[in-house]
Amino acid sequence: MYKLHLILKYLRKRRIAWVSLIAVTLCTAMVLVVISVMGGWLRMFEEKFHGLSGDIMITTSLRGFSHYQEMVDQIEKLPEVVAAAPVIEAYGLLDIGRQKRDGVQVIGYPIDKIGKINKFIDSLYFQHQQYVEAANQPGASSVQKAELLKQARDAAAHASFSFSPLDAATRADLAKRQQRNNWPGMIVGSGVLEIRKDRNGDTVGRELFKYEMPATLVLFNSQAKNLSDPSEITRRAYWIADDSHTGVYQYDGQAIYIPFDIAQQDMGMAAQQVTTADNRQLTQPARTHQIHVKLKAGVEPLAAKDKIREIVDNVMQEARRKDEALAAPLSWTDIVPKVETWRENKAMWIAAVEHEKILVVFLFSMISVVAVFLIFCIFYMIVVEKTRDIGIIKSVGATATGVAGIFLGYGAAIGIVGGGLGFFAGFIIVSYINEIHTALGRWMGIQIWNPEVYVFDRIPSQIDPTEASIIVGVAILSSIAGAIVPAIRAARMNPVEAVRYE
Repeated sequence: MYKLHLILKYLRKRRIAWVSLIAVTLCTAMVLVVISVMGGWLRMFEEKFHGLSGDIMITTSLRGFSHYQEMVDQIEKLPEVVAAAPVIEAYGLLDIGRQKRDGVQVIGYPIDKIGKINKFIDSLYFQHQQYVEAANQPGASSVQKAELLKQARDAAAHASFSFSPLDAATRADLAKRQQRNNWPGMIVGSGVLEIRKDRNGDTVGRELFKYEMPATLVLFNSQAKNLSDPSEITRRAYWIADDSHTGVYQYDGQAIYIPFDIAQQDMGMAAQQVTTADNRQLTQPARTHQIHVKLKAGVEPLAAKDKIREIVDNVMQEARRKDEALAAPLSWTDIVPKVETWRENKAMWIAAVEHEKILVVFLFSMISVVAVFLIFCIFYMIVVEKTRDIGIIKSVGATATGVAGIFLGYGAAIGIVGGGLGFFAGFIIVSYINEIHTALGRWMGIQIWNPEVYVFDRIPSQIDPTEASIIVGVAILSSIAGAIVPAIRAARMNPVEAVRYE
């Protein structure tokens, strides 16, 4: 009981110990914020990029690969698979209303199937996000929220490139003036339309007149033998059907999405009749760049990958045998695509972020070692200052173990209180880190988190409970470690000499 009394007394009376308490608090908060941001960055990276791809990806070069539909049909028969869909990825030149002209990443999606595979549909503003944002407004009642979320699900289920955010009268007038009845729709990344967050965190730039402007996309024939030939370039007019905000800057700032069949046609990847050198008419098979596959929940991706790779190899081997029988050009089946899990496909990026996290956490942890030495110095000073008190305590019957327990308990108390206060401070900072960043930008005119550099447009703001528990636990153990040497010195004091100490 006397040990607890002395520990509490020292906590209240010894103000010099508050320095070590503040050090533990600041170090705990600092490490928690750093590891939460870096760990959250890694989790967000994995979540966002996984959300933009399938669990399994079949990929190849810009030339693409053939017989993809046979692969899709067989892959979808596997019991582990939910759906599979071909995807085209290329680069082109986009001109919007003769006001904005820039190079863009072009993604061709079969929009009726892609929603079963990734989260692209959830990124569409007018066809999904506007209802979710309205449901999350503070003034929305539970009934309104439920109705808005139902509208979001219904709109997403019927997402289409034929959608338009404009009213019927405006659409009719544009069709009359621009002859756009036969134009396909295009979905563009929010950054392409210069939709962004201002310094107050509000979305700006989503004016409806942008969806009235015609968009012209220039694509190169990926199968062309001579890229300098003007006939190998296609130009097609589109209207802007919607905008997409994935939260990944590279997609939001550079990507546009068009119907898969149109992308395939304009890039020269659709099936077509060709004349061989001996004047025979053969059908060159259609091509795609990728196939994305969605697996059922709980299915091990690596096991499913082996089955999918077997299907791909068998389809290509069978196609090659048929082409050889027809004496078709070998180039039609000479490209065998790679089969990877989404994590393998993004391995280079994930590994880079993981290494950055380890390095940054290590550096900040080394800085935190200063707290251990600070506790050691302060506790050593307290032991020296309280030498006579220690002698009195030992002279009335306190054991060496009991005296050591006082200072070890004192260190543990510093660690518990400091770790708890550090966790609370770190939790507040991480929870409101984007608001703090916005406030700094508004008050000081600085932007620390640039989405062009850090990929995502928001700073990760999630604390992992396991990591937080480890950090607080280490703070407590570090405080005890700093008190070990002073505690041993106090325990070894001779009570007679200690009482005589001046």
